[in-house]
Amino acid sequence: MQAFLKASQLFDKAVKGSIDQNDLDTIISWPDEELSVLFACADQVRRNSFSSQVDPCTIMNIKSGGCSEDCAFCAQSAHNNTSVSVKALASPDEIRKQCEYAFRNNHPFCVVSSGRHLSGDELKQIIDTLKECPGEKHASLGILSEDEFRMLVDAGVVCYNHNLETSRSFFPQIVSTHTWDERAQTVKRAKKAGLHVCCGGIFGLGESWEHRKEFCLQLRELDVDSIPINFFNPVEGTRTPAPKETPLQFLKIISMYRLAMPKKVIKVCGGREFHLGNLQSMMFFAGANGYISGGYLTTGGAGIDNDDQMIKALGLTKRIK
Repeated sequence: MQAFLKASQLFDKAVKGSIDQNDLDTIISWPDEELSVLFACADQVRRNSFSSQVDPCTIMNIKSGGCSEDCAFCAQSAHNNTSVSVKALASPDEIRKQCEYAFRNNHPFCVVSSGRHLSGDELKQIIDTLKECPGEKHASLGILSEDEFRMLVDAGVVCYNHNLETSRSFFPQIVSTHTWDERAQTVKRAKKAGLHVCCGGIFGLGESWEHRKEFCLQLRELDVDSIPINFFNPVEGTRTPAPKETPLQFLKIISMYRLAMPKKVIKVCGGREFHLGNLQSMMFFAGANGYISGGYLTTGGAGIDNDDQMIKALGLTKRIK
C-alpha cells in the first residue's frame, strides 16, 4: 500500500513538472520487488503527455571509426583496440538511399559521423546531400559553430544530436580529450540556431545512481527536447568494463528520467535488445516514448519490421512525420 501512495504522489508532481531531488532519491531507493508500481506510474505520465504515440528514428553511420577523441567506452575511438573498420564519408547516393528507406517507414533520418569535427568539404557535401533528401532530417556531426548550425537549418535539418554521455562529475573518468562543458556549449549553440536538440547519454559505464541523478537534473536544466538513453553494449577492445546492471535496473533509469521530464521524448537506443532481452517491450511501460530502429553505429538492432510488430502488439502508433 505504501508503494501505491508514493507512486500516486510522484504522478501528481510529475504531471505538474515539479519532481525535485528528494523525489529522485525516492525513485533511486525504490525496491526491486515493487518496481511494477513505479513503472505503472511512469507509464501513466507518458500516456498523459503522449497518449499512445511513440517517436522512432533511424540513424546512419556516415563516417566510421578512427576518431581522435579518447572515449573509453567507444568502439570508434582510435585510442581503443577494436576491430571496427575505418570508413570514409559515405557517398551522397548511399545517404539518399538510406534516407529514402527511413522515409518509407515513416521515420526521421539522422546522419551520424565519428570524430570531433568534419572538414569544411565534408560538411558541405553532407549539407548538399541533405537538401535533396525527403522527410524529417536530423544530424549528429560533432562540435559545430553557430554558422555551421545555421547551414544545417538551411538544409532542412530540424534536430541535432549531441550526447553528453554522463554527468559532469563522472565525465572525466570516461573521456580525456574534451570536457563535458565543451559538449554542453555545443548543445546551447544548436538550440540558439533554432534546432531541436536530442541529448542524453550511456548508462552502465560504472556511474553511480548519484551520477544518474546529477545527469538527469543537468539535462533538465539544459531543457533539451529528446533524451536518448543508451545501455552500454561493450565491444571487444574498449576499456570500459561490461555493465553489471539487471534489466530491471536499466528500466528504472527510464522511469526516473520520465518522471523528472514528463513532456520530453525519452528515447531508448543502443543496447536495448542486448540488455533488456525479453523485457524489451517493458521500456514503454517504464516511461519511454521513443526508440532508434534499424541498427546503431557499430552494432545491429532488432530491425524496423520487428520493432513495428512490437509497438503494434502494445497498441502504440508512430508519430506522423
